[in-house]
Order: sequence, then C-alpha cells, then structure tokens
Amino acid sequence: MRLALISDIHGNLEALDTVLEDIDARTPGARIVCAGDIVGYGPDPDACVDRLRSRGIPCVMGNHEEMVLGRRNFSRCVHAGITAAVWTRREISAATRGFLERLPRCVEAAPGVIVCHGDLADADTYVSDAERADDAIAQLHASWPDARTLVCGHTHHAALYSQTTGFERVSVPGDRELHAGMVYVVNPGAVGQSRAGAPLACYAVLDSRGASVSFRALAYDHRTTIAKMCRAGLVPSVVLQRPTGIWRYIESWKRRWARYWAERAPTGGNGT
Repeated sequence: MRLALISDIHGNLEALDTVLEDIDARTPGARIVCAGDIVGYGPDPDACVDRLRSRGIPCVMGNHEEMVLGRRNFSRCVHAGITAAVWTRREISAATRGFLERLPRCVEAAPGVIVCHGDLADADTYVSDAERADDAIAQLHASWPDARTLVCGHTHHAALYSQTTGFERVSVPGDRELHAGMVYVVNPGAVGQSRAGAPLACYAVLDSRGASVSFRALAYDHRTTIAKMCRAGLVPSVVLQRPTGIWRYIESWKRRWARYWAERAPTGGNGT
C-alpha cells in the first residue's frame, strides 16, 4: 500500500479535483488521507467535504475547522482567513457541519503512520523547523512508541525532517529516500492555498514500507477558483504570502477589523 497525503484544501474544489485525478492516474489504489483544513479561504467547502466523504478518505481536524465551529478564536489568523471562517460558518450545510464536528485530532493512517494537522497537541502549531519537528517527534514517541512517521499540515509548505538528515523545506518536487530505523516528519504541502509563490496544488505519496516519499506539485484552474471567491465576497487569492512594508500595517488593520466583527458573529451553521 501507498499513502497519498493531502492537506490544507481550504475549500478549493478545482485544486482538490486536480489532485484526486492525479492520484488516481499515477498512483492507483493508493489510500488517501487528509491532514486537515478542508475548509477556510475558499468558496466550495460543501463540495470539498462531499468529495472526501464520498471516497471514504480519513481526515483530521485543522485549525480552520476549529474556527468555523467556534472552538478556536481568531487571534492568530489573517484577515482573509477570518473573513472566510465567518462566511463558511454561515454557508455550509448541516451535513458538512456534522462532518467537521466529528473529525478527530489525529488518525493512524497505516501501521506506524500518524496524521495530525499542526502537531499532536495543537492544530495551530507550525512544525516549520528542526526544533519544532523534534518536539513533534517527542509527542509521537509518547503516544505511539513504535510509530515511524508523523504527517503534519498547516504550514502550507512541503517539508521532510529526520533527526539525522535535518529539516528540508521541499522547493523542488520529486522523490526522497527514507532510511530504515529513522523517524520522519512529513508535510505534503497545501492542496488549495499555496504559500510558495505560485498557484500550485501540492501533495505527497508515502511508500507504506517507509522506503520513500514523493512530493508532487500540479497546476490547476485557479482562475475559476478566484472568480468564485470574488462572487462570494471572499479575499480572491490562492497564493497568500506574508506582507511586507506598508502592507504589513494594512494587513494588521484589516485583521483587527475582521476579528472585531467575527467575534460578534453567530457560531452556528446557516446563520444560527
């Protein structure tokens, strides 16, 4: 068995469909697992949940699911994410909301392969360097002493880490060899909300025997996604990057204003 690892779909149906089609074509029979953030930012939360549910794809809860459900505040979210969380909370169906409410914090996707969103303690932890990856491995050992792989999402950057080889932020897709006896942290990157400077849908395929992981990045019809975001009143971007210069201050003001209104919005589905 091979595991197809996806994460951070963020309501982007065009990106998700492109990834699922690529998995079916290039890795038929792979078991797909999702490391959270199915919703948020994008205009098609119901459709994305329906895709995963219809295929029986195991998923974990991300920080955006927590925000949509009212289980996490907006203190660490950018204004685009806050705006989308409030919109998603209002627009999703009862069936989608029920699906999100039942998501676990982590799953064992295959023997020795544990999937979470941030780390095992908090969906909003960014496992983005060697120190945080070491902490995540310590959590893994505490709960699953025999596990060899921890799959994380949340950072929107593909990455691979072991205590021997160090932390690699994967900028060039391709295969990476995994060595027997090592414990790895794998981040497949984001399906639907890139932070790598280009509108690409990323995922990874893990050899269930632990011999290799293949990182993949695909072009998709992002213009259709952006047009849908415009119609929905969402921030029309599928490539969010950290603002610099004066834009940092503008983003800070927008974030405070969005948070003010979000904290006064209802938390139930369909405006309840």
